[in-house]
Amino acid sequence: MGNKYQRILVALDGSTQAEIAFLKAVELAKATGAELGLASIVDIRSFSPNISYDGGLEKAAYEESAARLAEYKKLAGEAGIKQVHTLLEIGNPKTLLARDLPAKFDADVLICGATGLNRIEKIVLGSVSAHVLQHAICDVLVVREK
Repeated sequence: MGNKYQRILVALDGSTQAEIAFLKAVELAKATGAELGLASIVDIRSFSPNISYDGGLEKAAYEESAARLAEYKKLAGEAGIKQVHTLLEIGNPKTLLARDLPAKFDADVLICGATGLNRIEKIVLGSVSAHVLQHAICDVLVVREK
């Protein structure tokens, strides 16, 4: 079994599940000497097209995600990960995580939390991790809170 992960991408959305995914990604990156990609997506599904806004909500969400990524990058560096990259996108997390970001980062594996949504959001929007499992262009590791 010669498959050594060299480029690990982890999905971060601010949830407890994402925090667990980050810790698992750091652990795996340290064990394999892999580069680590930190991905966050401003989910356009959360902004209703029926609400008239000037883009302020999206901008605030983008800035919050950028700050979160910067903090995770710092933590990864402190944990001894030498190469840490950040990827921040606006769009649909399902398609971005399943195809676009793994291709952009040339990921060997994508690590994500089982769900970052509450029950209602999951019913309305669907599970990102379930979609990623079915459509990803790389290996996927889904972590759960114990």
